[in-house]
Amino acid sequence: MVTVKNVSIQIQGQKIVDDISVTITPGHITSFIGKSGAGKTTLLKAIAGLIPTTSGTIMVNDQQLLTLSSRQRAEKIGYVFQDFNLFPHLTVQENCIDPLRVHGTSYAHAQERAVSVLLKLNMDGYAHKYPHELSGGQQQRVAIARALCLQPIVLLLDEPTASLDPINTDVLVTILKSLASQGLTIGLSSQDMNFVRKVFDHVYYVESGSIIEFCNDSTALQNYPAISTFM
Repeated sequence: MVTVKNVSIQIQGQKIVDDISVTITPGHITSFIGKSGAGKTTLLKAIAGLIPTTSGTIMVNDQQLLTLSSRQRAEKIGYVFQDFNLFPHLTVQENCIDPLRVHGTSYAHAQERAVSVLLKLNMDGYAHKYPHELSGGQQQRVAIARALCLQPIVLLLDEPTASLDPINTDVLVTILKSLASQGLTIGLSSQDMNFVRKVFDHVYYVESGSIIEFCNDSTALQNYPAISTFM
């Protein structure tokens, strides 16, 4: 579980996130929606420990994020960037092996785990391809696989459908629902409400760095004024 309490974030003197409190629970998909610049990505990056908070606390399973080393954070929280951030000079399998090797896993064990995770995401047939040889949806699955290789308890995704067509979006929905059913804690930011309707368990509407509304009932989603306006 991730518990964010009264978190504010300033970047170059500008407040991007303002006193936000949210919870991302295991076995559920929590979506943060809002327009570009609302603060969604900044919040996700703070939860992943990629940028510092100005005030407030972030807890991951009763441990303060600030007390975790960068290695511990990477092992607990997987982060999938909007542009995937795959290493272009490494194959699919090598992209998945690399973080494991950095964390001290033997090559043989790292390769075994990479093959296993790629198989679960139906990407094992592309293990020796390079990122530029893959479609956007395939690259994203590799990015998810790379994050999962460290066996995190939390998976965060920034605008995961930004580069996807409807078919690959539906593939992503299936993958995320499967991961959530296995107990993974999933949080994501999105402006794609068609996608959010299909995937969310909980949704927070973010506007100007603040949480405006919260909904955990798909049948009531359109009854929330600010969310309905965004939709």
